[in-house]
Amino acid sequence: MAERAIILIPDISGFTGFTGATEIDHAAHIITELLELIVASNETDFTLAEIEGDAVLFYRKGEPLRREQLVDQCLRMFANFHQRLRVIERDTVCQCGACQTASNLTLKFIAHFGYIKEIKIAQFVKATGIDMIVAHRLLKNDVDANEYILITEPCCSAVGQEDGGAKLQWAKSSQAYETIGIIGYEFATLTDYIAQIPEPPAPPRFVVEKGDDNLEIMIDAPIKAVYQTLINVDKRPEWLDGVDTIDREMTSERINMRHNCVFPRIEADQHRRLLRFLRTTRALFGEGGNSRNRLDAAGSLRDGTGR
Repeated sequence: MAERAIILIPDISGFTGFTGATEIDHAAHIITELLELIVASNETDFTLAEIEGDAVLFYRKGEPLRREQLVDQCLRMFANFHQRLRVIERDTVCQCGACQTASNLTLKFIAHFGYIKEIKIAQFVKATGIDMIVAHRLLKNDVDANEYILITEPCCSAVGQEDGGAKLQWAKSSQAYETIGIIGYEFATLTDYIAQIPEPPAPPRFVVEKGDDNLEIMIDAPIKAVYQTLINVDKRPEWLDGVDTIDREMTSERINMRHNCVFPRIEADQHRRLLRFLRTTRALFGEGGNSRNRLDAAGSLRDGTGR
């Protein structure tokens, strides 16, 4: 039996050019991080239907949200998205195209209301129906902006007109689609709203305490190439002897990123020394920003609180 539902699609724009023209591994990490952030920002009981490349498909059955709640949900996702982009831009230690151009990504929202039918395919539940098609068609429209909230006329009728304290400037328009017809909608651009998003918290600072041990490695290569190789976590198994895999956070290479190099074939004391060296190396390159031909890694790593 078909049921009424709000369909919500947050869509990351600039994804195709971002992944096609830059380093695919780092682009994939950043897009994954942003999509996971959007999903985690869902605080109004939307059901996650699926991830569709650069977009997230949500739906919410039952009593419709009020317009204020729907707009607030979109703005929460939008604010979290742009705060994370600011963190990536501020803290990145990688010079690749993906990490340096992540701040160019944008986010828009399509909200529609209609009937959906849940069907089970193997162990998966999929929502289908003509209104799902309408919502996806609206991703291609004539709104002259990259970041906006678009709410169709059926959705406006279901959620009401009051958007609460957001005070966005709404305009009306419509779009004609072959086989579907004309879809009316309201939209509000989010360009001005970005200025209202607070800056992200400052990152914790780390302190390196140098001991008596010292390790110097002279490498006959350009410093930029050496630096980029050292901070590229995914590539470490290619040059670090004994490393089989990397257990890493799904983030871009930046200050405070955590990862573990897995050495299954070496003794425990060697393992501890190598991890100590790698942690210190990470801190040196993450904090300073000054590339150096001599790598001096020694002592223990603790954060600014002395832990």
